[in-house]
Amino acid sequence: MKRTFAMALLVLAAHSTTAGAVVFLDEDRAVQVTLKTYTQARFLAQEPEGFRKGYTLLDLRDPQSPQQTFVPTFDMEAYSLLQNRYYLEPQLNIDMSKRGSVTPSLQMLDERLAIDQVKFFFGVRVEYDGIYDYGPKLFTDTIPEPVRNNLRQKSRIHEVYGDFRAFRHLNVRIGKQNLSWGEADVFRILDIINPLDQTFGGFLTPLDERRVPSVMLKGSYDVGSAGPVYNVALEGFYEPLPALTPGPTVPQEGPWSVITGPPSPLSLRLLSKNRWDDARTGGRLLFNAGDMSYTTAHYWTYPESPTPRLAFDTSLTKQIKTAISSTAPIIDKEYPKGTPFLELAYPKIMITGATVSGPVPFSPYTILRGETALLYDHPYFLPETNIPLLAPTFELDETRRVDPVALTDVLARQKAVLESGREGTLPRSDVVKWALGADHNQWIRALNPRQTFFISAQVIGEHWADLQKGASFSVQEDAFVARLTVPGKGDQTLSQPRFVRMKVNGYKSTFLIQTGYTLGRGYLAPSFATIAEYGEFDSLSYLLQPAVEYLIAPFKFRFEYDRIAGAYSGIGFLRDRDNFMIRMDLFIDQIAEYWRREKTP
Repeated sequence: MKRTFAMALLVLAAHSTTAGAVVFLDEDRAVQVTLKTYTQARFLAQEPEGFRKGYTLLDLRDPQSPQQTFVPTFDMEAYSLLQNRYYLEPQLNIDMSKRGSVTPSLQMLDERLAIDQVKFFFGVRVEYDGIYDYGPKLFTDTIPEPVRNNLRQKSRIHEVYGDFRAFRHLNVRIGKQNLSWGEADVFRILDIINPLDQTFGGFLTPLDERRVPSVMLKGSYDVGSAGPVYNVALEGFYEPLPALTPGPTVPQEGPWSVITGPPSPLSLRLLSKNRWDDARTGGRLLFNAGDMSYTTAHYWTYPESPTPRLAFDTSLTKQIKTAISSTAPIIDKEYPKGTPFLELAYPKIMITGATVSGPVPFSPYTILRGETALLYDHPYFLPETNIPLLAPTFELDETRRVDPVALTDVLARQKAVLESGREGTLPRSDVVKWALGADHNQWIRALNPRQTFFISAQVIGEHWADLQKGASFSVQEDAFVARLTVPGKGDQTLSQPRFVRMKVNGYKSTFLIQTGYTLGRGYLAPSFATIAEYGEFDSLSYLLQPAVEYLIAPFKFRFEYDRIAGAYSGIGFLRDRDNFMIRMDLFIDQIAEYWRREKTP
């Protein structure tokens, strides 16, 4: 029944909306329905490349005649279907305040508790990606069915909350909600509150779609004005049940994963946060001075992405030994400290930051915005520290890689690590992030005499204060993989990974230009966007995104090409995901207006 209902909604999305589609259900406009829905398809414009395509396995089971075999990990051809996304988000807004004079219960709230505004919001989100049903075999056959089910369809109550205003100055929102602070576009600096869902396209999907709402209490108090400072307000939030997401690291076979190379024999686990001191919480101060808007913020949250570390779980081995006592000697010998696994660690971090935005003096067509944040004790990946199992492999040089005795010694030392129960630790460093941006409307009458060009650009930087040598992204760039026979243990596989190194400083930029033309009965809107990452100005990875939209009510069509290239770092981790996208939206308010005209006598 659930699937039938979801698919019925997706049929609507297949002929599919955009924000701003609003239909009122009553005469006083207290109840309104909005709908955002679209369907889009992305086609891979190139074959996978490098380590993502596969790795070379050196077979040393017969030392006299070693053999090399190429093992594919992401077997897809160019022009394969990379995404077929259906998105449907109906929303219900109820403003009870408009009926306060005729509703006794609302009058009582106003008279006794000074609550004069009551609003409710209810939003449902249905997402479906058809590649897991009828896409390339890599997605329909290779990915395990439970994982594929989680990626295929997500039907859930997305946001549901109530808004209340008391004493004319205190505003409270209670329920499942998103909270966004900051001024930066595309990338988050001071906006690391709600987690992100990266499974539907990574940074190619807007932040508003990737945010995962969580249950929280948010309040704001309008302080007023004092001299040249006005619109002063205090805002705070508390999230007792913090939500976490696995991030862009799993599953390995997914279209937007950045995991590469041979799969790990250890399972990946995301441990839940279920104690009161795990809660996200914090606040900010907002005010205006002159034409500028300012905020300062301080809060506790979790990093955008997890950091892997080696951990051990004794619960499973205890259960087996309790149920079958005869297995105790075997289990104690193989797993003396419990079952090893890789934890996707999310340690709590603290962030302090500020923003500023406003028009350029004597140029109201230009808005400047700035943002900075200090992230205290942010975790990072130091391979041999986070995963002590890797330390013995890093001591292998090229001459010893083909020596079965040396490889057997590495495996024995790895086993000693497991027997010792030595868990990985998370090195940490303070991180300073900042962004400077500008938005400008400019007439270029030779190219468009009827409408301005909207131009937006920003520069983003970050600095790690205490980054140890060897700090890396948890993404492999290459690896030596060998299979050998160990006496008494049978065939064993050993991997010596090479990870992509992190830089102390990092810089990136974004740029967007767009305009619009009347064309026939519709409206044509071409645009061009870029994102570039420079490392420490010693590397370059980039996105080039030309696109054109055509709006002819009630439909909007978008054609987009995403060219990702350059260094294997940052957005370059997806550099073999060049794609072209076709998207169709439907404006539900235009349909409603058509129905109204047809039913009018």
